[in-house]
Amino acid sequence: MTAESQRDGAGLPTSVAQRADRQQFLMKTHAVLKTLVRLKYFSWEIEGARHLPRQGPVVYAMNHAGWFALDTIMVGCSVAESIGVSRAPYFAAVDASLAAPVFGSYLKRIGGLPASLFRHPQRLPAEFESYGICPEGVLGNCKPFWEAYRMREWNRGFVRLAMALKAVIVPVAVFGGEECLPVAWTVKVLEPLIGSIVGLPLAPVPLPARWKIIFHEPEQLTTPSGPSRRSSDQCNTIAQRLRGVVQKTLEREAARRPLAQLSSFVAAIHRARERTDAPDPLDPLL
Repeated sequence: MTAESQRDGAGLPTSVAQRADRQQFLMKTHAVLKTLVRLKYFSWEIEGARHLPRQGPVVYAMNHAGWFALDTIMVGCSVAESIGVSRAPYFAAVDASLAAPVFGSYLKRIGGLPASLFRHPQRLPAEFESYGICPEGVLGNCKPFWEAYRMREWNRGFVRLAMALKAVIVPVAVFGGEECLPVAWTVKVLEPLIGSIVGLPLAPVPLPARWKIIFHEPEQLTTPSGPSRRSSDQCNTIAQRLRGVVQKTLEREAARRPLAQLSSFVAAIHRARERTDAPDPLDPLL
């Protein structure tokens, strides 16, 4: 049986050879990244590496931006750089993107797993311990450049995953994706055909960017008890609290980035328009 054929029923690479191939491929990507840094096309800074778990299950929850999943790859390379490639996370990818020619094959080799699979944690291979999730989903990486560093709401699925795996959650703030792979417009017309919205690239290739990955202190969860409704409420609370941790870091660190300043300016205009368009509460009395 070849390494390519040694997969489980869900099509996941579970053999030792497949995992070794993935690690080698990730190290090649890591080498390309280091070359771009050496050429000063990218800068790359890692903060909070002391928070990275050296063993045991872990879920990395991060903000998401850019028309290509380079931000998740940067997080994987940052983990590999800090504590070794064997701990680099597998990450959830939109099912449609994994089915795309060339692009999908690359995502699979570097560790992309179908996002739909994460709804059933029991189907994930027991030998996989490290996962990366973007709780904003495609709404995050398909937002236009003038909304840079303004996160969408976080889905609670990553909390459920961590509870099922008895994993810690490490919130991650990622800087650079907004500038490196800016989205010109959110395209919704293709959603009925491919099952997802897409971001229309502002530029066809990655642009020079200052990447910075900040790992926060791990969150140890307790499995919720009681009715499922109570569990859902608890997961929502945890998801929003961890989103707040990342948002606070984004607001602090991105303030000096021109694209974030543009985003804040556009947001201020929208707020002003909403106040202007709001009905006067005294109108019914006049």
